[in-house]
Amino acid sequence: MNLKVEETLTLIAEKAQLAEGIEGVRSILLTMFRFPSLKNKKVSQKTGIAIPALAAVRGELVKAGIIEKKNYLGENGRTWIRENLNLEFEYDPLPNNFNLSLAEIPEEFASINKIEETLTNRPEPDFALDQSHAISSTVVNRALYLLKKGDIEGRKIAFLGDDDATSLAVGLLDLAEEITVIDIDPNIIKFLSESASDSSLKNYKVLTHDLRESSPTSVLNNYDVVVMDPPYTNEGMRLFLKRAKQILKTSINIEGKDHQVIGKRCLLCFGNKPPKEMQQIQLSILDHGFIIKEMIPYFNIYKGASILGQFSHLYYLELAEIQNTEDKLSLNLLPIYTAELKKRKTIPYRPIGYHFVGEMRFSNQNILLENDKIQKIFLDSLDYADLITYDIFHHNYQPYGFSAVAMLETSHAAIHTWPEHGYISVDIFICDEFSKGLEVVRFLRNQFKPETYEFLYMERGKDSTIKYEPLDLEQKEKS
Repeated sequence: MNLKVEETLTLIAEKAQLAEGIEGVRSILLTMFRFPSLKNKKVSQKTGIAIPALAAVRGELVKAGIIEKKNYLGENGRTWIRENLNLEFEYDPLPNNFNLSLAEIPEEFASINKIEETLTNRPEPDFALDQSHAISSTVVNRALYLLKKGDIEGRKIAFLGDDDATSLAVGLLDLAEEITVIDIDPNIIKFLSESASDSSLKNYKVLTHDLRESSPTSVLNNYDVVVMDPPYTNEGMRLFLKRAKQILKTSINIEGKDHQVIGKRCLLCFGNKPPKEMQQIQLSILDHGFIIKEMIPYFNIYKGASILGQFSHLYYLELAEIQNTEDKLSLNLLPIYTAELKKRKTIPYRPIGYHFVGEMRFSNQNILLENDKIQKIFLDSLDYADLITYDIFHHNYQPYGFSAVAMLETSHAAIHTWPEHGYISVDIFICDEFSKGLEVVRFLRNQFKPETYEFLYMERGKDSTIKYEPLDLEQKEKS
């Protein structure tokens, strides 16, 4: 959908106080479009939105002139949905099931049958990258699953890795607004690009990129749906979830004000693990702000994937929690593939904490003589970031200079001044959300207004790689 439509539906969700946000509004319109005769109770069941909230949204849709009545789209409503949401099916496109053999695919989706021949040309799987090709019926059924969920028509879809070539099956349906594939393997990228060209797929793009490196700015905050079949390790899945969260659309700017966007979708394929490891997998999903809307065991079947037992589960995820995510995070030294982890001791992906260090420089040295003011700004920065301070220690040096150390609920923070050098040093270690540390250093920068500054951070924890990364303080500030 275009930006104007996104703005309209975002404001409708906010006026109706709909917790499900813009995606909730879209799901209501999708359901009314496909099932025009359904009563409130049935629409509520299909969307998962409570009847009072559903009624409030429908009321706002009437006020906006999108639908005629609360329970009736009308011809104007249907036209608006076709033109603005790019929905095509005014009925359930797969009324029985999405889990079909190739011989059972409905006639209107016959174009997807071309995928079977295309898949015979896939490059041999690179086992070092945990590649195992899904069989053709699995590839087709993934596409049909997304179609039934309403997550292809008019949607921007990103594939994080696609050695299975599911993106080609989705592209053959000719319903998506945009398809982008990001993969580390140049052989896969070459195959997908040539196959898409041979099939004249529209709005299909490929990008060679290692997801352990920071996300390209061109893909950030852009997609409605992410599809991924990550390395079969918890570390690999956590990395892919982090990147998925960065590229899903989670904010929209309307007349200079940022509005949060929740509810974007992620289709995750991941193999079975022993119970304790499965618990960690599901905790990792929740830890990254996603909830599991549906899980279909053994949905995916692979050729010769002994590491998976030839099967993996399908998870349908929804992004329910929005937090600032550092876009420039590089994790290229982190082992994520099964072979890497077998060679060395596993490094837990989730860090114990984050260490922020920085310095600010001033030509006006008098600013650094006001010790009481410096301490107040320091403590205000911690309070602004919702960090709890247990105790504060400070010392005034002679003839000048000042140090303060705060003992936090989640570790410590320190500030030191050298007026004779026009210099302030900052050291913060928090076992808390990354975004809180970022807010502290932004606050200090904005209050002190140094002439030059530099801030770095590092993930800290047992066996962590010692490497500081630069912080980008020009990202959108906390509102």
